[in-house]
Amino acid sequence: MTKLPLHDYRILITRGQGQVAHFKAMIEQYGGTPITVPLLDFRLPDSHEAIKATLSHLSDYDWLVLTSQNGVRFFFELAGEYAKSQSLPKIAVIGTKTAEALQHYGYHADFIPNEFVAEGFVAEFIPQLSPRSRVLVAKGNLARTIISGAIEEIGAACDELDVYETVLPEASKQKLVEVITTEEVEVITFTSSSTVHHFMQIVAQYELHRYLESLIIACIGPIAKKTALHYGLEVDICPNVYTTEAMIQDLVAYTKAKGGKSK
Repeated sequence: MTKLPLHDYRILITRGQGQVAHFKAMIEQYGGTPITVPLLDFRLPDSHEAIKATLSHLSDYDWLVLTSQNGVRFFFELAGEYAKSQSLPKIAVIGTKTAEALQHYGYHADFIPNEFVAEGFVAEFIPQLSPRSRVLVAKGNLARTIISGAIEEIGAACDELDVYETVLPEASKQKLVEVITTEEVEVITFTSSSTVHHFMQIVAQYELHRYLESLIIACIGPIAKKTALHYGLEVDICPNVYTTEAMIQDLVAYTKAKGGKSK
């Protein structure tokens, strides 16, 4: 029987626990073994004062920007508590996965860019605005400020609202140390800059750098890749389409091209 392309590859998934099921299934579909160590957890902000004040006046905005699936989930959780109306401004999202999450709540995106990063988003979104436009960007506490900065540059009003916080699960530290030091995996996947930051935080704390040299590093897109390179990691895979599906497909192509497990 012909072996599947990721046979014998053990692949570390570092994204949040609630987002791994489909990712694991894809890895298994190609014969790989997924190893899950969630380096992200998400929670509501401790203070809701700014959230309540903003969401009670949603009608003041022309556009609502949702930057991630988590942003969608936490926005609607909070809106259900604090928004005075179910009527929303026009909605712009970054990426098809965020659009799909939005549909779960019965809404459709009015704008989706062709490129699923903040830089590509603003290049395509800004022409939708005028200097009189008012925009609300609902995001996580670690998200970059590129979108709001670009909107304000044209004279439009833009408010940022942190609807969730990203944290490193304490229990994952020792689990990651064990996985790395016992050489349980051959591939590390990063689905955001935050996963890279938290991974390297643990690497530095437990002096794990020497274990990384032979590992295949896969990043979901250019921002995660830039962060990985900043830490001195050698990135082997970064797909042109910024999805986990494309990342796994590129990993399959990479392993076929090199014809073996050694890097």
